[in-house]
Formats: sequence, C-alpha cells, structure tokens
Amino acid sequence: MTLNVDRQNAASQAPSPPTERVIAVMQLLATEPDRTFTLADISRRLDISRATGHAILTTLATHRWVVRDDDSAGYSCGPAIAALGRPANHRGFRPVLQHLSESVGAQALLAHRDGANLQIVETVGETLTAPRIGTDFRIPLVAPFGRDYVAWAPEPAQQAWLDGVGQPSPGLRKRLAAVLGEVRRRGYVVERLSPEYVRVYSALRALAGEGEPDAITRRLAWSFADLTLVDYLPGELDDAGPHRVATVSAPVRDTDGLVTMSVTAAPFAALSADQVHELGVHVCEAARRIEERLQGVSA
Repeated sequence: MTLNVDRQNAASQAPSPPTERVIAVMQLLATEPDRTFTLADISRRLDISRATGHAILTTLATHRWVVRDDDSAGYSCGPAIAALGRPANHRGFRPVLQHLSESVGAQALLAHRDGANLQIVETVGETLTAPRIGTDFRIPLVAPFGRDYVAWAPEPAQQAWLDGVGQPSPGLRKRLAAVLGEVRRRGYVVERLSPEYVRVYSALRALAGEGEPDAITRRLAWSFADLTLVDYLPGELDDAGPHRVATVSAPVRDTDGLVTMSVTAAPFAALSADQVHELGVHVCEAARRIEERLQGVSA
C-alpha cells in the first residue's frame, strides 16, 4: 500500500504536514529495520518528492535518527532512535527508587557518570540521620570513590583509576585491588561511615566541578583512602556488628554491558552484618530493575 502524505486531504487534516512526513519516513524504516531504503524507494513508497525526501533524511541523519550506508546509498534507523525509549530525565526510574527507599527506610539515589564525575540525577526519600543529598551533588570519579563503576572495568581502566591518586603505598594499592575483587564477587559497594568519610566527602563535593579532578581533589581522595579502611573484605563482616555504614551502591549497566549509572541507599546508621547483606540485596534488585527498563523489558 502506498502512503500518500502529500495529498491535499491529508494535509488539510494533519496539524503539521511536514511533521507527518517525518513520522511517515521513520515508520517506513521501522517496518523493516534490517533493510536499507534508498531515497528513490522512500520517495516512491511515501509519494513525496525527492527534494522533500532528501531534506528530511539529511536532517534525520545529522541527528543520528537514520544512518546512510555509503555502499548502497540506503537509509535505515539510526542509534539515536533507541535512546528515545529511555527516560532521558531519569524520572521514569522514580518508581524503582521509591520502592527501594520504602523497603530500606532511607534515601535512595540514582547517579550517572558524566565524564570524570559522578552526578546524582534522581533522589527519593530521606535519611533522618543524614543531610539530604540533592541532584546538584557531584563527586569526582577518583579512587577510592566510584568502585561500582570501576570493579567491572578492564584492567587498564582499573589501573588508571588506582594511579589517579598519585603513588599509593603498596598496602593501599593491595587493599584497593582486593576491594574491587570483592565488589565484583558480592555485587555492591559498602561505604563505611566515619568522621573522615563525612569530612572528606563534604570537601570533595565542594571541589567537584567541570572537567578532570584537580590535584587538591586527588590528594583528598588519596588521604581518605590512606587514613581509613575502604569498604569491607571477606571476614570483616563476619561478626554481628554493629557496622557503621554510610551508603550501599550497586552498578547499573547499559545495553552494551557498560556501567554508566549506579543505585545507592544511604542509611547512615549502625547495621548488623545481616542488615548490610539485606540492604545489598535490595539495592542490587533496584539496579536490576533499572537495567530492565533501560533494555525495554517490563520490570
């Protein structure tokens, strides 16, 4: 069947005939996503002029809604179309965060990697024992922070993360490497709550800005890692506790399997070992549900 979007009666009914033509082009390409359509094919199938078709396709290609194959001169749906199914402002993930916050009785946060920084992009709930973290919160992705983004990264990326704080002592380097392995094994990060953590985290928040972390930021992160125990290794959570925990975070992978976001619950409380484990289960489940939404699977 020929879709005639240039006919007068269609134009008189459509609020915006040019928009209707763009939609018709995308619908045609989507009917056979594995096929490429030439300009002649599209113009003939939609009964539009070659000049109109060329103008539409050129604009769509600029924004990666369509891609042009140089060998066949054919067009097909582009990578930007997949992103349209994702909640660009992240508010589509609020139900997941809401459920997490209500389940654990603490503020739940969603962070997104933005270059050399981690940015909080959505929050739900509050933790009565801690200041509320808002969407303006940014922290540099430097060791020991961002372990949930680095633990599954290739070895060179892990080394760059470790080297980013200067020349850590052999003991600290060994500790951080072991922690990355433990994070991979259990699936989540545990941030210990200590006076040093509160001070350094606040300072890093104040210093975090655009671009690469500066020398002061790196030195603060290094000092924090050198003065405190980072995370928990096997055996360190064996006793009943209490264990003072600031946050528990789990990675969120995109459709390519890369960690681009993370989900965090912030209890800022003393927890038993069983409570830490249960919190980790809840956070990992929330991360899994967000991954499913990213991939277009019903959660």
